[in-house]
Amino acid sequence: MNHENHKKKRSTFNNLMFVFSYIWKWDKSVFLSVGFHSIFLAISPFIWIFAPKLLIDELLGLKRVEVMLGILASALVISAITNYSIAYSIGAFRMKMSNIRFNFIDIINDKAMEMDYRHTEDPKILNDIHLAWRTVRNPWEGVGGVLQKVFTILGSLIGFFGYVTIIMLLNPIILVFLIINVCITYYLTLRAKGYERSKKDELSDYERKSRYVNMTMSDFQFGKDIRIYSLKSLLSRKKRTFDGKRVDIAKDVQGRYFKTSLVDSALLLLREGVVYTYLVYSVIFKGLTLGNFTMYAASIGSFAGWMDTLMKDIAFIKINCMYINDLRNFLDIEDEEGSKNITAIPKEKPYEIEFKNVSFKYPNTERYIFRNLNLKIKAGHKLAIVGINGAGKTTLVKLITRLYSPTEGEILLNGINVKDFDQKEYFKIFSVVFQEIKMFAFNVAENIAYSEDINMDRLEDSIRKAGIKEKIDSLKNGIKTNVLKVLDEYGVEFSGGENQKLSLARALYKDGEIVILDEPTAALDPIAEHDIYKGFDDMIENRTSVYISHRLSSTRFCDVIAFFEDGEIKEYGTHTELMDLKEKYAEMFNIQAQYYKEDQLISKGA
Repeated sequence: MNHENHKKKRSTFNNLMFVFSYIWKWDKSVFLSVGFHSIFLAISPFIWIFAPKLLIDELLGLKRVEVMLGILASALVISAITNYSIAYSIGAFRMKMSNIRFNFIDIINDKAMEMDYRHTEDPKILNDIHLAWRTVRNPWEGVGGVLQKVFTILGSLIGFFGYVTIIMLLNPIILVFLIINVCITYYLTLRAKGYERSKKDELSDYERKSRYVNMTMSDFQFGKDIRIYSLKSLLSRKKRTFDGKRVDIAKDVQGRYFKTSLVDSALLLLREGVVYTYLVYSVIFKGLTLGNFTMYAASIGSFAGWMDTLMKDIAFIKINCMYINDLRNFLDIEDEEGSKNITAIPKEKPYEIEFKNVSFKYPNTERYIFRNLNLKIKAGHKLAIVGINGAGKTTLVKLITRLYSPTEGEILLNGINVKDFDQKEYFKIFSVVFQEIKMFAFNVAENIAYSEDINMDRLEDSIRKAGIKEKIDSLKNGIKTNVLKVLDEYGVEFSGGENQKLSLARALYKDGEIVILDEPTAALDPIAEHDIYKGFDDMIENRTSVYISHRLSSTRFCDVIAFFEDGEIKEYGTHTELMDLKEKYAEMFNIQAQYYKEDQLISKGA
């Protein structure tokens, strides 16, 4: 299913209910905080609308000092209680809001880690992830922004009815004039925010690219390349280009807001002129008291600002609910449907894997990597996958492990379609060492066990068998030493060969029933690679295993060898059988053998 074509556009109310449903589940007291805050927020402005009126009336009337002191003292006490309550509720709400935002971040992280692997290589999905992150990354927009506006908007609505009541006593026409004035501002603000929203996909794309370049510039893993190859100017130029595009979009959007602010200012002048002209007229010709003049002037001024804020908050919520819609579209990304009748992983071991008429092409591409591929890896056999780069070797691993599913055909485990198994349970049967070795900024033990609950005996055995024990024992903190310096300034940076041995230890520790080595030893010399492959094979005993290498000498011990070229199996058999064919495999083997001999002679000469 094309995710782009199935993105839903939900209403503002629907998106608000989505957020509220999670808040209700996580922390119901948030709604109590909103109600508490709204009451005091609504009361606050009316204290200093009525108090001045009462004071002026008393000053122009009986001039009773005790009455005026009572009015002033009451206003100050009520104002102090109100302001303290508002400040307290804001502080409490912000703490709750942070927890809610972090919970939404956890939801995004869970989705990103659990969704089908194929999505992680799709630029459109990566952009969707960026948009989802934008919804929760900044506490002032998206989920955080909506929650803050909702926090104040109820109080604004309560206050709105208070102002309406007062202004109606003056003149209903003035009220209608003020509402029309503010509605025009709301309409213009909504248009400006809508235009900003329309540019979000383009802006998000440049933000993602700029963030990647920015992270690369400060990532020490690229430090050597940046310095040796003088990449600073190239990276800086790319960042300036992406940032320039972002600035151009921002200028365009701000231009819309500037035009809106000009109209808003003109409307403000019109509003103030009309209102004060009418109030002065009422004092002169209708007998409006100075106390009431003060009350109405304060009410109308506050009402206009109150309404302006209310309408802008509504516009803000409406636009930011669209960002929440982006979050929901990301969460709605559909994974591939497996069988509705989940089958338990077979208990019969070792496992047999079979490709039956498998064709495969990557999503959003037209070129097939495989067409009608048929291949059987017999139970307990060791299969070598060899061939030049681009032959489809790594793609085969992705299919075996179900990181991707065939475009056509099926893959069987002990005669059962792998789609019939629970994917997480299926992943558990594999120990895979990938071509691109990744180390996390955790300690050595966690990098091998991928867990905090570690079986120390198994860990020590895996380290020893992988040939990395001596190196780890030489470290000050041993297996507790942190890898990389990202989180620990005393973290250790292992060499390429040592990282490969750590990854082998990782595979041994997991103890999977099917073992796959996808050229993890490319950083080692051919002899070392052969020794590790052979030694690793001795360790895994009779488990089904797949060895991938472009060095043909490293896989001679395998039961059978499949030579891939252009996504097809060109030759298939034992090493001896393929050498006897004297085709491509034999030709490549002899060329590599000659190269290694010459290399050894040069080394000896040196």
